[in-house]
Amino acid sequence: MTGRSRTLLQWLSPDSPWQLALGFTLWSVWFVGVYSGVSVACSKRWFAGAAGSGTASAALMGVTALTIVLLALAAVRCLRHAHALRGLDPAGPRRPARPDDAVGQAEGDDPPGGVPDSAFAQRRERRRFIAALSAVLHAVAAVSTLFVALPLLWLPPCL
Repeated sequence: MTGRSRTLLQWLSPDSPWQLALGFTLWSVWFVGVYSGVSVACSKRWFAGAAGSGTASAALMGVTALTIVLLALAAVRCLRHAHALRGLDPAGPRRPARPDDAVGQAEGDDPPGGVPDSAFAQRRERRRFIAALSAVLHAVAAVSTLFVALPLLWLPPCL
């Protein structure tokens, strides 16, 4: 696997910080594309007549449905990943925890749970939080897409 494809796979990972912005980035691309496309098409009179209006509405709803499905799949993927990370055994890290793995703690200090967390457990919790928050943000973006697309159901593309 080349370095470029490995970087892309890490970027698309459910626990990547990029996931936090990906849902609303997709929503904004959909929003700008649909509404600017409708504006340009109406100014050029591409949707003249009832047949053109029906075709335009069907195309807009198809793009909207595709966007909602992609956002919902991303939300489910991130949520499944967060649940999988919750089930990981913190007692079995790949390397033994060192005393300096307790971030922000002196060697003799214990955090309020008694036992200092290993770096493995801290990374796992951070990854789980990002995946869970990404799932919520993807779901909110999907609902936002549906809400903003409601006028497409009732109104003709060009008034």
